[in-house]
Amino acid sequence: MRLRNIPGAKEAVSASALVWQEAAALEQRGHWQEIFTEEKPLHLEIGMGRGLFITTLYKQMPEFNFLGLEIREEMVLQTLDRLKDSPVPDNLRFLWLNAARLDELFAPNEVERIYINFPDPWPKSRHAKRRLTALPMLDIYEKILVPGGQLRFKTDNQALFDWSVENFVSAGWHLENVTHDLPLEQTVALTEYEKRYRGHGLPICGLLAWKK
Repeated sequence: MRLRNIPGAKEAVSASALVWQEAAALEQRGHWQEIFTEEKPLHLEIGMGRGLFITTLYKQMPEFNFLGLEIREEMVLQTLDRLKDSPVPDNLRFLWLNAARLDELFAPNEVERIYINFPDPWPKSRHAKRRLTALPMLDIYEKILVPGGQLRFKTDNQALFDWSVENFVSAGWHLENVTHDLPLEQTVALTEYEKRYRGHGLPICGLLAWKK
């Protein structure tokens, strides 16, 4: 996703009461429910981009608490802009940091569901370890998910999807609804990418993975 520089983005994101930066987030490990108005099952989107998906979902599913993680401040700022005309949400907060530190951010069994939508495919083989569905990342997801917790994965990149399926199977996850043409009715909310691709009639790959 091409990014334009937004002057003052870092300052604006840093000043938001909805955003947790790295130092504060690391101190919250095991206590994320305390930042929300009510204790509810916790859902995490990794790489939320401009936030269309998660800012749609928190309204559709008020019975859950949502955390959106994104490392790029321009994206976090644009997500915050989506909320500027809405009441401050009770069940939505944001993490401005790198997903590589997930195991330091969450205690075991702290997250009920993880969403990974259209991540960077890192197509060169030497960069495979950076992919969000690499085996070390799957191990982290398994640790932080509750027993029976699930992960929902979507991408337009078939090569990344097939590689990811192999990793999920190798790591012992249970898979459902594995498809190279995800029906719209199985999409809980659209991302900007998915909205664009579906508008052009392009297929979306998707799966549901259960913690082993």
